[in-house]
Amino acid sequence: MSRRRAVALALVLTLAGLGLGAPAAQAHDQLTGTTPGDGATVSTVPETITLRFNETPIALGAQVKVLDPAGDDQADGSVRITDTTAAQAIKPGAPAGRYTVDWRIVSSDSHPIEGTFTFTATAASSAGPTTSAAGASSAATPSSTGSSAPAPAGTSDSNPLPVVVIVVGVLLLAGFGWWMVLSGRRRGQD
Repeated sequence: MSRRRAVALALVLTLAGLGLGAPAAQAHDQLTGTTPGDGATVSTVPETITLRFNETPIALGAQVKVLDPAGDDQADGSVRITDTTAAQAIKPGAPAGRYTVDWRIVSSDSHPIEGTFTFTATAASSAGPTTSAAGASSAATPSSTGSSAPAPAGTSDSNPLPVVVIVVGVLLLAGFGWWMVLSGRRRGQD
C-alpha cells in the first residue's frame, strides 16, 4: 500500500469515527418543564412534583428527592413514569418554606441525567391522607396551576463515556494511520 493511500485511509477512518460518535453524545433526553416551576412560589406544598421530558424516560433507577427547608426528604413512595412525565408524591403535612428538588432519571437512551430546581411554598400541605384512586391518577398528570420552566441550569449529563469513546477511537485511528505510514516507509527501503 502506498504512503498516500495509507494516510488517506487513516484520514477517512478518523472522520468516519468522529461522525459516528457525535450523535450518541447528543441523544440524551431533555427536561422541558416542572410543576411547580423552577423558582416558583406556590400557596401550599403540592401533593406531587412533576418533571416533563422530551422523550419517555426509563423508570428503573429514577430518583426524586424533595428536600424541605431543614433538608429532610419529603418524597413519598417511588417515582411514577407516565409517558414523558415523571411524578413524585410528597408526604402529607410537609412544612412550608423553600424546597430543593434533586432529580436523577435514566434517559430513554439508557444514560442517567440529573438536575436540581427550587420552589417555595407559603403554607404546609394538608395533614390528611391522600385519596388513593384520585391521587394516583392526578399525580401522573402535570398540574395546570404550576408554571412550566425551561430546563434548569443545573441539568447535566453525568456520563462522560461517549466523549471518552470518541477520544480513544480517534487516538487508535491516528496510531493505526501512523503505523501504516511507517510500515510503508520500511517496505519502500527494502
